[in-house]
Amino acid sequence: MDPITSIDRYEPDYTRECEVCGSTPVVSGTRAGKTVYVATMCGPCLWSEPKAGDPGTWNAAPSDGAA
Repeated sequence: MDPITSIDRYEPDYTRECEVCGSTPVVSGTRAGKTVYVATMCGPCLWSEPKAGDPGTWNAAPSDGAA
């Protein structure tokens, strides 16, 4: 990804509805504290992960599947 569009964190945007399912929040991405990306979809629709309905999971380190 280009440094200009690199994302530091994903943040919830409760002012918009998902274009697929109509839920909120949709995903926005920030870099250096400024919004650089606004998705038109909620977490579950964007990442195809039901647990992404919780914005608290959006910035978690990926699991390697080991228990």
